[in-house]
Amino acid sequence: MADTTDYEKLTTEESWDETDRRITQMGFFGWRPRFLECLNKPAIFAGFFAFGNFFMVMTYGILSLVIPIIESVYNLNSKQTGVIFMANDISGTIVALMIGNYCSARKVRWIGLGMLVVFISAVIPASTAILAEYPQPTILSKIDLVIEQNQTVHVENDRFGVCKEVHTTKQTTGTPDESEGYAVRNHKYFWMFVLGSLLQGVGNAPPRIAGATYMDEIFTQKQFGVAISFLYVVSFLGYPITMILGGVFLQYYVTLDPPEGVTLGSKEWVGAWWMGMFFPSILVFVFSFIVLLYPRQMPAAKKVLQEKVRKGITTVLEKKEELGRSFIEITKDTIPALKRLIRNQALTCLIVGDIFYFLSVGAYSYYPKLYAKIFRLNYKAVGSIMGISSMIGFGIGFISSGFLMKIKEWEPKQLQLVYAIVSALAIPFTFGILIYCPTETLAGVDVSYSDVLNTTQLSSPTLSLMDQCNSECACSTAFYQPVCDGAVTYFSPCHAGCREVEVEEGRVVSYVNCTCSPSGTAMPGQCGQQCPTRMYISLTITSIGTVVGFSGFAAHAYIYQRVVSEMDRTFTQGIRSSVIRALGTLPAPVIFGWVIDKFCTVWRVSEDGTTGNCWVYDLDRLMLWFTFLRVMMRTLSCVCYFLCWWVYPERNAVVEEEEVDDCKKPDQSSGVQQGEEDQNGLIQNGD
Repeated sequence: MADTTDYEKLTTEESWDETDRRITQMGFFGWRPRFLECLNKPAIFAGFFAFGNFFMVMTYGILSLVIPIIESVYNLNSKQTGVIFMANDISGTIVALMIGNYCSARKVRWIGLGMLVVFISAVIPASTAILAEYPQPTILSKIDLVIEQNQTVHVENDRFGVCKEVHTTKQTTGTPDESEGYAVRNHKYFWMFVLGSLLQGVGNAPPRIAGATYMDEIFTQKQFGVAISFLYVVSFLGYPITMILGGVFLQYYVTLDPPEGVTLGSKEWVGAWWMGMFFPSILVFVFSFIVLLYPRQMPAAKKVLQEKVRKGITTVLEKKEELGRSFIEITKDTIPALKRLIRNQALTCLIVGDIFYFLSVGAYSYYPKLYAKIFRLNYKAVGSIMGISSMIGFGIGFISSGFLMKIKEWEPKQLQLVYAIVSALAIPFTFGILIYCPTETLAGVDVSYSDVLNTTQLSSPTLSLMDQCNSECACSTAFYQPVCDGAVTYFSPCHAGCREVEVEEGRVVSYVNCTCSPSGTAMPGQCGQQCPTRMYISLTITSIGTVVGFSGFAAHAYIYQRVVSEMDRTFTQGIRSSVIRALGTLPAPVIFGWVIDKFCTVWRVSEDGTTGNCWVYDLDRLMLWFTFLRVMMRTLSCVCYFLCWWVYPERNAVVEEEEVDDCKKPDQSSGVQQGEEDQNGLIQNGD
């Protein structure tokens, strides 16, 4: 074993000071300056690692907020955006087993390299913002250029607004084909998002697999609960903060220089979604180099190893084998290690429970999109509201989980029961999302034009956006521009049969001469008002559920470190990550994306007949099925967690395994005795 001699030095008193620079001191290769040793402490490493994770979360957390924008600009449907999310898990699944199996001796190096890959994965999709085309302003966006302030006029618009040609001196800056076809031409960049997501999965794997295991080596049990909670509190804060900052970034135009006539309220406005990926990725790049400075083993790891030896969690001999194995030895032990882990019933139940849990978590990718629909919010408001509620829920939940670990010396079996109980208690709060604003009635989708007009002379009783009352308008679904006549929402002024638009002070105030509306007039925007009371009740309920569910998170992370032997911890994390990704997080976005698309009522259709993103959904049915799937998956995960507690051994898995090995392999007893002598010697030196 190539590194056995190096690690044997670590079992003596002298080697745990600064004499063995290559193993315990910070730096690169032969450059290990002593001034860096002031940073060579577990708490400081946890801080750097946590903030590195914070910015990593920001780079891909922004995607869920800007998905509707990306769908519109790049002509994607929910299944295709599901493929983008899924690509992350495909690559992560493939590399997780390899990393989990081979990174045990050099965990911190793998973590730093993974962060570098995340930096690259964010730059690739963000670069499409430079390459893509964007919608050009139409007449409706430029009306303020052809009238004077404080003047009310009537103008006829083209088919982007109302039915006939505009009679003004100012012409549109783009033809209808240019205005509608940009998204079709941008569709080719879809694969750059997929590539970025693939690399993201590769980069995220090492920190997820080796991070908790490395911290388990430098923190005691009580410290571990607080440290892992701190790590995940800071990391998950990246999600709500990127929601808030993302809303701010979207106030800037994607190219930072909007075309003439395009303002924040224009339907052609495209926010600077790429900022939320690119700027955090720069900081990920910086923190990756800081993490790479840390050594294989910190000096503080000696105290932690002593505690584990005293509790029977591991032995010095086993620790030597873990860090001293060569590449060939690890490869030879892969199949036996797999057999050991497969026979571990508690681990199997734990992983299956996590599969169902992460299937339900896949719904979060679409929460910003749904919140914008059910509460009638713009994406800045969605980002701020979801960011604040997530910050409160995740923050309190993670902090509670850390203090839960610190109040007493829990046995792993007890912690598993606690986690199963809090997971079950969190399920009822999932129904909070069903409290939302009443859905509006859309003409031609929810109600026929004949019912709206109370006549069949100008319309038919069938459900269709196009009818006799707007048949001469050549309306398009390339843009969603809803208008309301006071009772019913129409897809656009064109679909309402409006032939004129009324403007005051450069702003559209109403549409007139609307043949599909009983009143003959319509106002910009959807019918119905926002419902802040329902929204706050919904967010409060779901936030409480988040607090309850995540209050057992530190216990869950600790159980994974104790349910297997010390030597198998990183391999276990690799298997867990691969299986959960392959069967949980990978199919989840596709499943929920399919459910969302299933209830689409109006698709975007371009000039060439290409179907793009969905504009309008049957929200009532969609939300029922969406919530039902989540509750079903969470319930199945809780069943598995209780089964894990039921079959979990009363004693530490490593102790039982060593006893079995002693019975089956008596010829190795001398090696075990030697390991016990090493334990005693280490404890005496430590005391």
